Amino acid sequence: MAVGMKGLLRASVLLFYPITLCWCLPVFAVPVSIPPLMTAAEMLMQLNQRLVHSKNAPATLNHWCNQQLNNAEDLQIVVDTNRQLPPPANVYQLLKITPDTQLSYLKQRFLCGGKVVAVFDHWFRADMLTPAMQQALAKKTLALGSIARDAGFFRRSLSNNPLWPDEGALPVFVMEHLAVIYRSDNTPFSLVQEHYTRQLLPRAQQLDPY
Repeated sequence: MAVGMKGLLRASVLLFYPITLCWCLPVFAVPVSIPPLMTAAEMLMQLNQRLVHSKNAPATLNHWCNQQLNNAEDLQIVVDTNRQLPPPANVYQLLKITPDTQLSYLKQRFLCGGKVVAVFDHWFRADMLTPAMQQALAKKTLALGSIARDAGFFRRSLSNNPLWPDEGALPVFVMEHLAVIYRSDNTPFSLVQEHYTRQLLPRAQQLDPY
């Protein structure tokens, strides 16, 4: 998804924009409007790389919303109990457990400015929760990944799949990540499937992605 002709045109506008202002406009004129500097794909690739290298996806998501969407408040986290997804076929292999090991399920939605920007599905071992983690999780306002991070757990990315097309309207979900959260002794704790929505983009990129 390389930068195309549209990106080159934007670069040209930026290059000659100061000269044009000096030669053609009076000093009191309103600056001309220029296209967004980054396409939707460029912004999503930037976010994707941050998430791949992140040890704390919720914190990375929160920083992105503050920086790119000008959201001054922290992400709102809502537990979704309406629909439970079946675990992926390889969940037992990834968590290094047998099929008779009991797994708990948790779906959390992340909201920025009232809009859902991500949905995380966790399949995790409740028997590995410490008392402090259980208390934090009971509040239903904290991301499981952040709770685990505070307890000394760490996240390791397994895969990341871009879901945006090369043309046409953006789908609801634009990225999918798969990661495993480990305890400090490298024991797998949770498999998390992360779906990120187009609401992570500013309005300009949603309306004019390319």
